[in-house]
Amino acid sequence: MRRPLPSRPRAARGQITWVTVFLILAVGGGGYMGWVWIPVYIYKFQAEQVVRDFMNQAVKNRADRMLVENMVRKLRSLGTVELAGEDGTRKPRPAVDVTPNDITWERDARATPPTLHVAFDYTARVEYPWLERQDEKLVSIDLTQDISIPDWGPSR
Repeated sequence: MRRPLPSRPRAARGQITWVTVFLILAVGGGGYMGWVWIPVYIYKFQAEQVVRDFMNQAVKNRADRMLVENMVRKLRSLGTVELAGEDGTRKPRPAVDVTPNDITWERDARATPPTLHVAFDYTARVEYPWLERQDEKLVSIDLTQDISIPDWGPSR
């Protein structure tokens, strides 16, 4: 009869191993990066929803300049982020900081179907807590939509 080979001694129940340390660090690092970066993508999603709303308004409203100005006002009101300035003071700034000159608003009424193209870029500023570091990400929004008036058949 063969004897089983001696196995490595197992860690006592509840003892911390390198796998436990690795998992704790991975979950902690992932949570930290999510806490820092998820707001950037939430503001991007909200900005896209605002743009889609104003593109839908453009189906019947042909006052493009007024639509762009109202859209910029709405984008700037989505939220604020507090970032340290060059002098070290913390100032609130709009999370989506754009001006009417930054926005490309192209209505093509001669196309079949008529389309509206809206595009702009903005810089999302990210601050890493405890690391005293700031980062910037260029966020692009580029949407095209059919703006033909829908025909739902005869009205009742």
